[in-house]
Parts: sequence; structure tokens; C-alpha cells
Amino acid sequence: MISAVVLAAGASVRMGAPKLLLPLGGEAMVRRTVRQVCDAGFDETVVVLGREPERTLAALDGLPVRTVLNPDYASGMGTSFRVGMEAVHASEAAMITLADQPFVTTEAYRRVLDVYRQLRPAIVSVQYGDVTAPPHLFTREFFPELAQLEHGARDLLRRHHARAHVLHLSPDLLMDIDTPDDYEAAKARLASDR
Repeated sequence: MISAVVLAAGASVRMGAPKLLLPLGGEAMVRRTVRQVCDAGFDETVVVLGREPERTLAALDGLPVRTVLNPDYASGMGTSFRVGMEAVHASEAAMITLADQPFVTTEAYRRVLDVYRQLRPAIVSVQYGDVTAPPHLFTREFFPELAQLEHGARDLLRRHHARAHVLHLSPDLLMDIDTPDDYEAAKARLASDR
């Protein structure tokens, strides 16, 4: 089984509301991201919940996902990695992505999956121009190391770079939404794409 894990637990409330529940393109940001992952062809999609789990579940209603709760989400991203890795411990590989990257497309997620299926690297690492950022796919041998992370996987990727296949994606896909200005830019981008 090849799983996808969407980390949606510790989303900031700096924008007056949990950012993943803010509307973007007619749906909550978390739904937009998770829907794109679901459509990419993974055997399962697991969503790690934390802040506002009931409202996030409602936003995901009808999507074919399995959800797991991270009760320690306020302690940092590392706790979500632990919960996510426990949830997919029997999978042969898992792609990990973030719920606040709504412009990563279904096609981009599918490319990560296709590279793994065709080449079977230990890691599929994604670069947007010069920036390394999720999603990344790891085989099961890395699950214990992922479960020990405190923050993101950048150091792990550096340590094992010789075992990684680097997939280059368009820098246009990389847009984290962390501030009100980011959110306004995302809404403007969607409006201009119509």
C-alpha cells in the first residue's frame, strides 16, 4: 500500500480563524488540498487533525479519507509526523504533504506517486526551483526517523540525499499560506486564473 499523509493539525489562527478553514476557490483550504491528494491515485489518504477537529472533519465531508487525531498538535509539527507515521506503519511508502499548500495540484501529487512506482527510489524529494518543500515520499524504512522529527524533514532529506530521486516542479505551485497577506494573494491568484 502506498499512502498519502496530509498534515492538517497545527494550523495557525493568526488570521482570525483557523487558516485551513478559510474559503479558497469556493471551498475550505483544507478541503482543496485534501481533494487534490485524493484524486492523485494513492491507495489511501490519511489526514492528521489537531486544531478544530470537528470543523475540519465537516470541511472534509464526503472525501475518501481516513482521519487521525493529534491531541498534542500545539507542541509542534513533529507530533503530527509521529501520529501520521503510526497511522500508516504497515504501508510500503508514504507521501507527506502540508494542508496549507493549496496550489500543489493533483497532477503534481500524481507525479510523485508515478516516480515512486516507476523507479522505486527510497525517497522522492520535491524541488520548486531552488526550494525543497513538500510533498516528499519515503519508503517504510524511514518511518521511524520521520516519527522522531521535531519540525520538517529537511535534515532527513539532507542526510539521505544520495538515496533520493529529486522531482522538479514549477515554482508557481509553491505557495504557503501563513499570513493574511498570503491569503489575500492566494485569493487574487485564483480570481486571475479564472
